[in-house]
Amino acid sequence: MERINVKKLEVKTELDCGIFTIKLYIVPLRFKCNRNITCENEQGKTIWQVEDISPSSDAPFIEIKPFDNEKIMAYNWIGMYYYIYIQTGKLDFVNENRRPW
Repeated sequence: MERINVKKLEVKTELDCGIFTIKLYIVPLRFKCNRNITCENEQGKTIWQVEDISPSSDAPFIEIKPFDNEKIMAYNWIGMYYYIYIQTGKLDFVNENRRPW
């Protein structure tokens, strides 16, 4: 599976988070990019890019939505839910008591 740079991808969702914009990018089939969420400042500079939570598998994020003033909620296509902190990009696992299938 070929890896691809996130900036070459189409934006699926943009969340306005005050002085930051969080973007979810669409990863096409046959490409791998598990780091498909970024945060940009008002000048368009990338502040952070989400970490690869599953480097050995193909598990891009497919949805992001607002949660509160500090974090958003994101989930990937294998059903794993995460909080992502707006200021830092740090991930917290949400469904720790559920199986991913």
